[in-house]
Parts: sequence; structure tokens; C-alpha cells
Amino acid sequence: MTLAERCSLLVARARSSSLGLKLALMGALLTAAVVGGTFIVLRVSTEANVTQVLVGEMHATQAALRHIEDRNRSQLLQSALLVSNSPTLKAAVDAWRLAGDASHPTERLATIDGALGSAFDGLGVDLILITDDSGRVLTARSDSGSPLIGSSLRSLPALRSALYGTSTSADSTYGVVQVGGAPIELAVVPLLVHQFPVGALVLGKRLDHIVPVDATADTRQIVSSGGLVLASTLSQLPVGSRWKPRESHGSSRSATTRVGGEDYVAASLPLGYGLDGESVELVLMRPLLAAIQPIKAELKWRFLSAGLLAVLLIGIGSVALSHTTLRPLGRFVRFMQAGTSADGFATFDDPHAPTEIRALTDTYNKLIESLQRGHEQVQQRTVDLAKANHRLNRQIHHRERAERALRESEDQLRQAQKLEALGALAGGVAHDFNNILSIILGYAEIVQTELPADSSQRVDVIKISDAAVRARALVRQLLAFSRKQVLQPQVVDLNEIVAGVQPLLRPLIGADVVLEVKLDPELLRVMADPSQIEQVIINLAVNARDAMPNGGSLTIETANVTLEARSGHHPMPPGPVVMLAVTDSGTGMDAATRRRIFEPFFTTKPVGKGTGLGLATVYGIMRQSEGNVTVYSEPGEGSVFRCYFPPAVAVVESAEDTASGASSGTRGAETILLAEDEPQLRELMRRALQRQGYEVLEATDGADALEVAAAFPGTIHMLVTDVVMPHTSGTELAEQLLRSRPGLRVVFISGYSNEAIERHGMLAPDSVFLQKPISPEVLSRAVHDLLDAEFAARSEM
Repeated sequence: MTLAERCSLLVARARSSSLGLKLALMGALLTAAVVGGTFIVLRVSTEANVTQVLVGEMHATQAALRHIEDRNRSQLLQSALLVSNSPTLKAAVDAWRLAGDASHPTERLATIDGALGSAFDGLGVDLILITDDSGRVLTARSDSGSPLIGSSLRSLPALRSALYGTSTSADSTYGVVQVGGAPIELAVVPLLVHQFPVGALVLGKRLDHIVPVDATADTRQIVSSGGLVLASTLSQLPVGSRWKPRESHGSSRSATTRVGGEDYVAASLPLGYGLDGESVELVLMRPLLAAIQPIKAELKWRFLSAGLLAVLLIGIGSVALSHTTLRPLGRFVRFMQAGTSADGFATFDDPHAPTEIRALTDTYNKLIESLQRGHEQVQQRTVDLAKANHRLNRQIHHRERAERALRESEDQLRQAQKLEALGALAGGVAHDFNNILSIILGYAEIVQTELPADSSQRVDVIKISDAAVRARALVRQLLAFSRKQVLQPQVVDLNEIVAGVQPLLRPLIGADVVLEVKLDPELLRVMADPSQIEQVIINLAVNARDAMPNGGSLTIETANVTLEARSGHHPMPPGPVVMLAVTDSGTGMDAATRRRIFEPFFTTKPVGKGTGLGLATVYGIMRQSEGNVTVYSEPGEGSVFRCYFPPAVAVVESAEDTASGASSGTRGAETILLAEDEPQLRELMRRALQRQGYEVLEATDGADALEVAAAFPGTIHMLVTDVVMPHTSGTELAEQLLRSRPGLRVVFISGYSNEAIERHGMLAPDSVFLQKPISPEVLSRAVHDLLDAEFAARSEM
């Protein structure tokens, strides 16, 4: 049997064992875990505390050595300065320098060497030498002979600092070299002759003379330079090996490091720089294992014995708990198993059972009683639910009716959104159609005036004009439906508009339709565009005529009415309004037709008999005039269209009265600035204005118009401009020109929708707006009337 199979078998037996055995095993495992965890925590904390103590001791040792090192360095430097200032040595060096290699250099070096010998014997140093100004050793004295004579110490930073003044730190005066296998700390001072460095004096002492080295002590000493071990009392790091302390924690001068698998507390002292330019450090190291091992051993045996004792006690306690508690619990479980098959209630009586077991028995009996009461409550709840179900069915019936009404409202909303979307499409394409129709109508009008009256070509041109006029009416119907046309509202009397359009209705509706007009003499005035209201009346009359193929009656009625606050019927606020009603006795409409009558291009007429824009145009005009239109119709009962207008808040002077004082002339001589970005249309308007005698300045857009106006020295009487142009709009052009030419008159033209025009700013006051397509005659008349009105105003002044 494999080890995995044995483990699986033990786990299975443990799961199927008694609760008492499980409790004993769980207690023993928990105790072992607690004891083991405590031992680990205590061991880690003890090791950290011992390490902290050792680090503190190393700090103290480091500080003492730092003090000794600073004192020795100071003494060594002072001795070097004293020797360098010796008159005998200076004289010998000066004589050697002046003689050069001319004669007896050996004798002069012997003089210098003699001066060094007396200094070496008197100072008690381990090394003394003199170099020339290039760093070459001239003479030297040491206990191990003179191995450095003739070699160069120029790479030693302390020597460069003395000769060339390249000191970068406090340690730049000191250095370390190896002589005879032992590291020697050096102090270097310059030899000055007439305040000029001609060489350097170097004094040195062995490091083992400065810092006591004891291989049997706990503290180990290592001298390293750039990772190379120069001297060592640690067997794992012999001289010549490569090693660099790795700091794991602590300060930069005192930390723990690991060598040969053993941890040490280390502290370092900088000694200066060696010949290779690397920093030389003295590292003091003390092993951690020697200090911590006795504590670990003591803790291990004590905790092991304490853990075994705790596990034994917990096992005994678990057995006792099983004997006193689990046996009564087993009897109670058997009691409950027997009680599930009994009809009545039984009580569990065990005088030796713990309080918790008796409380569990009482809870069990109460649970059975609660279940019986719950059964009775469920039966009563069933009766209540039957009654609630009956009430819910009635509520569902009412809700279904409300949902049907909601769906009808949603259909109306979708229809309105469809109309808005189609309106936006119609308004978007109207501008291009208007430009094209303006060109067709304009040139057709010019050709018509230039052809003789009896010419056959004149008849063809008239047909072209008629087709263009019908296309213009179609575009205006699209704009009216989409509520994107530019209205020129004024305060009007609906009675006057109905009376004025009544003669036009007679030939439209036919002789077999009786026309009846009922006008309210007290009718309030409204703010609307008169031409658009006429179009509403004509479209409703034509629609009524088509609904009465065999004749009938048509009634047009005006009245002042008050709208009630009925949600969903009128988008207008409740209150007094002015009503225009058109009633016919035709065939009427069903509900499906009524929902679509204002939809563009929807018609019940045969193909080729209608465009489906008549009622859509009525709807667009009424909504753009801030009004509303409703319809009531039933199959065979005729139809009633009611148009509601908000009453005007004030009465202003009519357009006829305003223009009554304007004088007219036949031809003009003023200067007109024309700005239009469509080349063919601009050419047409220029020709039309020049035919009337005006001087025309052309511009391709707003920016070009500003340049043309700035370059023209004379008076510009009028600006004729398209509203929507690239770079600079017509409203911006008019605003800038009116600042420099206050008396300028403005005529705006556009084929865009009203919303597009409003995005380019408000039109200038006292200006005239012409909706494309426009004919040369309309443009000339508008320019002529506006200039004549200005002339009349100036005459009155």
C-alpha cells in the first residue's frame, strides 16, 4: 500500500469515528499548533533581540576604533608634516632637484636617504619614503626592506592630492598600500621648496599595529579594497579572495552579513584609498550563531516538553468531556429519532444531562407545537389567498384596460416621432432644392422677358416656369410640414383671412359643394403668418372636397374657446384660444386612417391623385405657429378639423400701414453688396439687380464680402446676403458691416430651415428676409421697397 493510500485510509477512518475521538484529536492538534507557533514567534523575537544587542556592541566597538583611528591618523599626519619641514631634508631634496642627473645622483640620494633613516629611527613608523613630483619613489625605509624604490605611486589618490591639490574628501590625505604582505596605512604630505611641491613625503604604519588583531577572539577583522581581501582573521575569507559585505538591514556602517553559510554582525571603518583608487575599509565581524545557539537549544527542549504535556492534558480533558456531554447527547438523538414516528409528544428526562441538552429538548418540543400551529395557519392562509386571487383578477382586468390606453398613447408618441424624423429630413434637403429652383425660376423669368410675346419658345419657357413654381410649392409644403420654414408672423384677424380666401375657395370646391362661413365678430387676434394661414384653409378645403365626391356641405367657422386641462389632447396649455374649424359632410375616416392622416405622403386616394402632403402641411404650420390641430371623424359621419391658435398679446401696426408711406420709383442707382456662395445663383441675382440700374459688388462668402467692402471707397447702400455661408455667416457679416456703415440696409436670403438660421445668430433689426427659391422680380421688388422706405424715412427727418 502506498503512502497516499494509507493517508486516505486514515482520513476516512477519522471521518467515520466517534465524536469523542474527533474532539480529542482536534484538541491535540490545536494544542500542538499553538505551542509550535509560540515557539517559532519566541525564537524569532529572541534572535532579533540578540542581534540588536550585538549590533549595539558593534556600534560601541566601532566608535572606539574610530576614535583610535582618528588619533593615530592625526599623529601620523603631524609626524609627516614635521619631517617634511626639516631643513636638512629640504636642503637635500633641493640639491638633488637642482643637480638633476648631471653628476653623482647616487650621492645626493644617499644624502636624502640618510635624512630619512634618522627620521625612521626616531618616529617609530613602519614605512617612510620620498617621491619626486611624478610620484616615482626615490628612496624608502621600512622593516621589510625597501621594495617600493623605483616604483610609481602616482595612482594613489592621497599622493595626487598632495602633489596636485585634488582633494575630494577628508580621507584624501590618507591611503593604504601592501608592503611585504601586510597592509600599511599612509599619510602623505607635499615636499615644498620655495612654496612649490617638488615631491611627497609618505609615512605609514601597519594596520595590525594600529588595530589589535586577535584570531582567537570572537571579533574577526577583515581589510578589503574594492572587494579584494587584503588582510583577514576569518578562515572563510583568506587574503587575496574576493568578498564584498552584503547589507541586509541596519545602518550603512553596522549591519548583518552572511559568509560561508553563517550570519555575522558587521561594522566597517573607512581607512582611505588604495593604489587602484578603491576605498579601503576595516570590517569588524562577530558571529550570530555562537550567541544565539545556546538560547535556541534551551528553548527547544523546554517547549518540546511543555508541548507534549499540553497535548496529553488536552487529550485527557477531551475524553472526560466526551464522557460527560456526548453520551447524553447520543441518548437525546435516539429520543428524537423515536419521536419522529410517534403521534404524541414525548419528553426527554435525564437527571445527569447538562443544561444545554435539556434546553435543546425543550426547543425541540416547542418546534413541534409551532409546526402544528403553522399547519392551521396555512389552511387559513389558503382561504385568504383564494379571496385575494379574486380581487387580483379584477385588478388585472383594470390593468389590461390601462395598458391598452398606454399602448394607444405609445402609438401616438411613435407617430409624432416619425413625423419629427421625416420633418428633419425634409428640412435638410430643402436648401439645395431652393438654390436649384431659384436658378431655374430666375433664368426662366429673364428669358421670358427677352422673348417676343408671340414666340413659341416663350410658351416653352412659361411651362418651365410653371413646373418650377409647382416644385417650389412642393418644397414649401415640405418645409411647412417639417416646421422648418422661416415664418413672418404678425398680428392678424382670422376673420379677415377667411374672408379674403373665400373667393378662392369657390372654384376649388366645385358647384356641388355648399360653402357656409360662420365668423365670430368678437374674435381675438392671433400672431401668425397670413400666407401660411391661407394655405391651411385651402388645404383643409381641398381635403374636404375630395371626401365629398358627390357633393355636400363645407362649413368654415371661427370662435373664441377655452381649452380644459385634458392630458394628451392638446400640447397647448389650458386657457383661452382662438379656434378655426373646417367641417365637411363627407365619407369620414376610421380609427386606423385618423392615426395616419398627418403623416407625410400618406393618402387614401388612387395613385397619381394626391401627394399626401396637404394635411401634413397643415400639421406643420400649426405646430410652428405654436398652435395645434385636432380631428374628429367617423365613417359616414363626415370630419371636423379644429385649428387652435394662442391669442396675440398686443396689436401692432399692420404691414400695409407700415408700407403705405413708402414711395416707389422705377429704377435705382444705389450700390449693393451681394454675398452668395452659390456661383450660378449669385450670377442670376447680380444680373437681376443690374437690370434695375443698381451697381453690384460681388462676394463669394462672408469673409470675401468684408474685404470687398473695405476696398470700396464709396457708399454701400444695401447688403444682400445669404444667411448660411462658409467662414463667416450672413448675420456675422451684417453685424460687422453695420458697425462701420450704420445706415446700411440688409436683405437676408436663405433656403435653410429656421433652426439652421437661428444657429448663425439673430437677423439684424429693420432687415428683410426672403425665403428661397426667389425670382429676380421678387428680389428686385424687395430691394426697391426697402430703399424707398429708407428714402421716405430720411425725407420725414
